[in-house]
Formats: sequence, C-alpha cells, structure tokens
Amino acid sequence: MLIGIDLGTSSVRAAVVDEGGRIQGLGQQEYPIETPRPGWAEQDPEQWWRATCLACREAIVRAAAEPSDIAAISFSGQMHGTVLVDAAGRALGKSIIWADGRSGALAGRLNQALGEERLAELAGNRVAPGFMAATLGWLGEQEPAELARARWALLPKDYLRLRLGGDPASEPSDASATLLFDVRRGAWSGELTQAVGVDGALLPPLARSTDVVGRLSAAAGAELGLLAGVPLVAGAGDQAAQAVGNGVMVSSVASCTIGTGGQVLQPLDAPHADPQLRVHCFCHALPNTWFLMAATLSAGLSLRWWRDTLGLPAEGAYEALDREAERAGIGAGGLLFLPYLLGERTPHMDSGARGAFVGLGLEHSRGHLARAVMEGVALSLRQGLDIMASLTLPPDGLVASGGGAKSRLWRQIQADVLGKPLRTVRGAERAVVGAAMLAGLGVGVYADFDQAREACVHYGDTVTPDRDRVAAYNRLLKVYEHLYPALLPVYVRLAEIRALTADNPSITAEADSDS
Repeated sequence: MLIGIDLGTSSVRAAVVDEGGRIQGLGQQEYPIETPRPGWAEQDPEQWWRATCLACREAIVRAAAEPSDIAAISFSGQMHGTVLVDAAGRALGKSIIWADGRSGALAGRLNQALGEERLAELAGNRVAPGFMAATLGWLGEQEPAELARARWALLPKDYLRLRLGGDPASEPSDASATLLFDVRRGAWSGELTQAVGVDGALLPPLARSTDVVGRLSAAAGAELGLLAGVPLVAGAGDQAAQAVGNGVMVSSVASCTIGTGGQVLQPLDAPHADPQLRVHCFCHALPNTWFLMAATLSAGLSLRWWRDTLGLPAEGAYEALDREAERAGIGAGGLLFLPYLLGERTPHMDSGARGAFVGLGLEHSRGHLARAVMEGVALSLRQGLDIMASLTLPPDGLVASGGGAKSRLWRQIQADVLGKPLRTVRGAERAVVGAAMLAGLGVGVYADFDQAREACVHYGDTVTPDRDRVAAYNRLLKVYEHLYPALLPVYVRLAEIRALTADNPSITAEADSDS
C-alpha cells in the first residue's frame, strides 16, 4: 500500500492507494484562506499539519490498513506559495500562498527589469504575485527582519514533507514554479535570485520527484498512526501530480482541471516558453519532460463563492445549482461572468483584475448566474488553450480533472467551449493517486512511469463536443474577449479606491465629479 497526500488550497486529502491505483481509504480535512488585508492570502502551516494528521488517520482507518502495510508516502501540493522555516524546521509564521496579490507592484518591476525575452529563456514564465520569487522580494523590502530569521524558504508540500521527517528539499515541477529556477538547466538560477535580492542559500537542495528524501520520524508517525521509517518520496506540484494520476505524460493528451483554480496542461518534450509569457512553462514530474499550462485563478472557487453567497448548505448545493444551470441554457440568457475574483493569470497576468457579471437583468435567476459562472471559467480556459495551440501542436483530446469533473454539465460545457473530447479517469482524487504513483516509483513498486500508468490509470466515459454548441460558444468567446480590455480602466480606478479605503477605513469613497 502507498499513501498519497495532496496539500490543496481548500483542504488536504490523504489516501491509502493499492498498487493498481485504487483508493482503499480517503481522508479529507478543510482549512481556511486568511485575508488579513484586501488582496492578501495566507494560510497557517500548523493548520496544514493538524489537518494532514487527521486526514491520514481517517484514510488508514477507512482502508482498514495496518501501519506495516504502508511502503512509502509521497506528496502533491498547491504551487508557488512560501513557507519560511528556521534551522529546526519550525515555520516562522503564516504561509503567503499563490492567491496572494501583495507583491503585484514588485512583480511588475521584476518583469520590466528582466524583460520578457530573458524571462522566457531562463524561467519560461512571467513573475506573478504569489509566486515565491515575488513573495521573497516583497518580504525583503517590507519585512527584512523576518526574512533574516529564515534558514529555508520552502514550497507548501516541501514544508509538509519536512514536518514528517524529510530532508529540506524540493524537486523540479514545484521549483520551476517559484520563478527562481532555470527550466532548461534544471537548477536554481543565480541570475534570478540576484534580481529578486534573495540569498540563494535560502533555497533547498533539489531532488527528482521520485527520489526518497527522508523517512517518517517517530514523532510524526505517532501523529499519523504509522510506523517510523516509512520512506518519504519528493513528490510534485499539484498540476504535475494530477497529470501523472491522469496519465497525461505525452503531448497528444492534455488535462483540464477545475479545482480551486483552473488549469489546462499539455506535456512537452522540450521547454517551449510563450514569448509573451501569457501561459506558463514548467517542469513535469517525469524526467526530461516539461509542460505548458494556462491558469485561471478562480475556477471552482468562483462556483464555491456563488454557493456561499447564496447561503446554501454544502450538502447537495452543487447538484442543485447544476440542475438550475442546465435549465438556464447556453449563454445563460445573455449573461457573461469574468472569473477574476483573485485577479487573473492567463492571458492577462493582472492581479488587479476583478470579477464581473455582464448583461445582468431582472429575468436572470440564480441558475442563470450559476451557468454564467461555469461558462465564464470554461471560456477563460479556452483563451489559454488557444494560446497553447499557437506554440505547439494541439492535443487530440483532454482529460477532465478536479472537483469540476464531477459535474456532468460542467464537463459538457468544457468539451463544447474547448472544442475537444473530454475523457474522465475511473476513480477520484487524481492528484492524490499521482502522488501515490510517485511514492511507488520511488521505492520500486513500478519500474517506470509507463508501468505506473498502465497499472493505475483507467479511462472512463468521454464527453464529445456538439458541433452546434461549439459554434455558439465560439460566438460567445468573441464577446467575452472584449470584456477585459473594456473594463481595464475601471479596474485601475477601483484599485485606487480600494487602496484609499484600506488605508483609511473611515473614508466613504465617492466618485470624482468627472466620473
């Protein structure tokens, strides 16, 4: 048996997985995103730890597994975030996660200083707020004493592995998403760390995703209900892990994930960055493999926000919204939604963008708004897929992943908006399964990635795009693409007002006389 742990943004999932990739026991624990100021996003590493202990114990009980059954543990995790730890491995405070926007101005300065051409050559990506490079740069300017206390700057899953008894380490799939990493050389970049003003000694040693980088400590084993000494395998960032769990390992197959965020991911056999840096180019968990990725920050999070805004109980809420959204029909009665609740990455790379319903009328019900949210997320992902198609051969089809894949309606919307057949994989929690596959590869359960895929990845039904609906969504896309440029001046003005009211809460913002 293997254990995969996926440290997500909203919750941690732990699963006991057999050698055929079947989940025998699953545990899950939620935790909040803290927003102490507008645009900030933090989480408490201690909450991650407590949640992981509970989730692992739950998974082991549900699997009816003995501690001695577990051969290895590996990890998947939310990417980009930063955890500062001291020499003893203790977290020095809250983790600034990927959704944080406080470093937006600094990220802009770094992009301008380095230039698109050099960033594409070195990092394969634009510096974005919430990425470790921008976060460490911000800490160096705003909280230098805190940064000086740190021995290591770790990514979230790497902190969790350290807490379990692992060595300070990272691996290419997650490290390449820090923007401190040379994607071609597969190493930390002195040029990038120098540009950010970060001491390269803060960054941990690098391993492969399938390397054993420590063993479960006695103290952590007692917390998790496991024996000390279980091998801890490096793991991968959540997108690389779900790609492994979905069998997305060659360029002819891409994945479309709707979790908290949304991503379209397509593997590459060589790094090929977008010259305009609208999509990401990261390292895969497989050796000598990379991937292009388009990212929408608020995908499933947008629908969760709508659910919570309506005050619906978690149990049965999404099923109810699905039924109402299906009745609303294509185009949601002339209503469009921009899913920029946390700003946006692909294609705009703008932390100041904000969500919007456009075309709202008295005739619209909550089902129309739910449908608009689903379609808005899919249209945002379509923009990313179109950019990727300009850089490499488009995939033959996609694999649906994440919580959004549970919705038959949302899968059909994705297939119709993206214009590609959309397959599912039998069995849920593919990032967790991908982490377990990496654990198995690390201790020799599988000889190589091909054998792991054959053993663990079994495809289910396929949703086929409908020609008429594809044509309708292509027309809708043309309208959708006009909205961000049209609203950009409004975003700038609103950002000024937000900054004013954040610094002076008693001020009532009023429009200028000429607005």
